[in-house]
Amino acid sequence: MIKEEIIQKLQKFGLTKYESLAYITLLKLGPSKATDVTRESGIPHTRIYDVLSSLSKKGFVDVMHGTPRLYAPVNPELVLERLKKELIEDIENLKRAFEDLYKETHGEELPEIWTIHGFENTVERAEYIIRAAKHEVLINTPFEFLKQLRDAIERRDDVLMIIISNFENAPKWLSEKENVILAKSGEAPWLMGTWVIGDVNYALFFGTLPENKGKERFYSFWAKSAKLIQNYVHWFYTMYFDNSRKIKELDYDKLGKPVVLTHIRTIITVLKSVGTNRKIEVIGRSLKDKTQVKVVGRVINFEYTPLTANITIETEKGEKLRVGGLGSYLEDIEGEVFLLY
Repeated sequence: MIKEEIIQKLQKFGLTKYESLAYITLLKLGPSKATDVTRESGIPHTRIYDVLSSLSKKGFVDVMHGTPRLYAPVNPELVLERLKKELIEDIENLKRAFEDLYKETHGEELPEIWTIHGFENTVERAEYIIRAAKHEVLINTPFEFLKQLRDAIERRDDVLMIIISNFENAPKWLSEKENVILAKSGEAPWLMGTWVIGDVNYALFFGTLPENKGKERFYSFWAKSAKLIQNYVHWFYTMYFDNSRKIKELDYDKLGKPVVLTHIRTIITVLKSVGTNRKIEVIGRSLKDKTQVKVVGRVINFEYTPLTANITIETEKGEKLRVGGLGSYLEDIEGEVFLLY
């Protein structure tokens, strides 16, 4: 990265051009006198003391008092970590302020579905879902769009991914990933829609891909709602995955344990591959009184149909409990997090 680009980026974090230039110069020189910084950077002598004083107040420079007075650059790693922390705090504070403002104006929470305008913005949101997921990512999309997500997918070896696409031959960057289940999509209309789902936190949906000339006018839909996403996941499996042909299984034995998942149908998909009689831990809620519960036992059976999906767990005490996913109403436990050993 050239010096001009670094200066531009530092200016985004509140430094002036002279402050950015002085900090870069100190990184080159090490602890230095103000006159040395002036001579090396070209900053006017009449400005240099104000610039270095401001950098000190902003946490970029340490002042070493003595004769002569020296100025030392603060370790860039410390500076960047502090900026990162402050930026995240500012974003969270803004998020809460925006939510409060919306609720104050409209008398309700922010909407659960947003319209995303532009194809590039859609790609960016899909990549964000993959980066932000903690446990699992579900993708159904034409291979043309899947290639757009390659970098984000390749970086994630720590979440389980189920990917459905119109593969001819799955590329190595997918087929050699241990944490991925691949399926070749069925015939139309199974690929009429694209879904990218991360845990129960985010989901992205759109219809057919745009032509080049239509990318600016392209729209997709972004959801942030567990209630909506549980329905999206149901459609993902019953409409797409269950009507596709599996072409790569999960390399379960090579994964770190426990494998943590958030959707009951994903758990059952894994159990179909590795077999039942697996130790499992479920964190969820009792449907009887809605209290938080943790169930530990072994999976002895599962039920999987277009309408129902649940597992039966036998605890160490011999109690048999039926566990479903979010929105369960026929089971004993509504599972929110599943830890499979």
